[in-house]
Amino acid sequence: MLAMSTPCSFNRLFFILFTLLLFDNVVPGLAQNHQTDLLLIGTYCPTDSQGIFVYRFDEQNGSVKLLDAVSGIENPSFLAISPHHRYVYAVSETHGASGGRVYAYRFDEHTGKLQFLNHQPSGGKDPCHLAVDHTGRWVIVANYSSGSIEVLPVKSDGSLGAPVQLIPHQGHGVNPQRQEGPHVHFINITPDNRYVLVSDLGLDKVFVYDFDAQTGKLRPASHPYVSVDPGTGPRHQAFSPDHRFLYLVQEMGWRITVFAFHDGELHPLQTVSTAPDGFHGENTAADIHLSPDGKFLYASNRGQLNDIVIFTVNKKNGLLQKIGRVETGGKTPRNFVISADGSWLLVGHQNSNEVTEFKRNTDNGMLIQAGVFYRPRAVCLKMIEEFGSHRMSE
Repeated sequence: MLAMSTPCSFNRLFFILFTLLLFDNVVPGLAQNHQTDLLLIGTYCPTDSQGIFVYRFDEQNGSVKLLDAVSGIENPSFLAISPHHRYVYAVSETHGASGGRVYAYRFDEHTGKLQFLNHQPSGGKDPCHLAVDHTGRWVIVANYSSGSIEVLPVKSDGSLGAPVQLIPHQGHGVNPQRQEGPHVHFINITPDNRYVLVSDLGLDKVFVYDFDAQTGKLRPASHPYVSVDPGTGPRHQAFSPDHRFLYLVQEMGWRITVFAFHDGELHPLQTVSTAPDGFHGENTAADIHLSPDGKFLYASNRGQLNDIVIFTVNKKNGLLQKIGRVETGGKTPRNFVISADGSWLLVGHQNSNEVTEFKRNTDNGMLIQAGVFYRPRAVCLKMIEEFGSHRMSE
């Protein structure tokens, strides 16, 4: 015979059932929104050392978990991820008689594992940057020391085919130590996939190429380049979220130039310094990124400064105003990345052994150091958004 429930025991039973229901329905929902990212890091390293690393980065607390580490590639100093995240491509920045190479890997987003596919010659010495076009069919490589651009086709399995085009730049700049010849430093494929914008540090120019996504071929655009001040050394670029403005950081001149961009044409609007007023020490600028909402721009300085400088962005006219700077806590902050939700900024250091984590105030753009983890000579950081074990794509 079943015992009769008292009001007290009934209330207790109701509370237990309610609690179980809450955890069964609400907590899984919270887990789905617990955002994590996949963080890929390229480094300078010898062939027999681990050089490409994949981490899971927790946006709630900044913790990292190593998922994979790849060896067998020398100096994978820059990485590029295919549009659907199925493949990863890496330069092997080497200077030997045969020049550098480009490596292809199959990428498993669920496990973070990289599987080597093949490699191809980069067509020049010291490839330092590469980009995948928005169809995922072409990889375009910048050879720094040779001052050339190579286009590689992507096969159906993600591996790389033999190059379809090699374009050498010609000439020199005003600085005989740094600009004795062309030095292609950055490949930027425009969001509409119609143009390729190429920074040449040695020639003080940003070249504009028409891009044929069917053949992979490049040809000079109707306005084939725009020049910056002599000796300033164009480096990395960043588009505004609406693609109306392009921001160019110049390594040797410690400055950023704002361009209006339309239909393959660049028109300069403003140039600002990345260094503090009155600074005359040793410095080179490196990387540049905008916040996901386009309200703030960040750039890195190396040398005596070793900092991230912060600007507000006027979204109507694209112009910048400097509002702050923060030291990165390491030597030579060559590259950094901002998380997809804009709440974190992570900095890799070429000449010290840490990746510094900053919490980012999405309202005022300011950065507060929140953590650090060990990774020697980290020179490229890439991030892919995910949500814990419940992926957005599922």
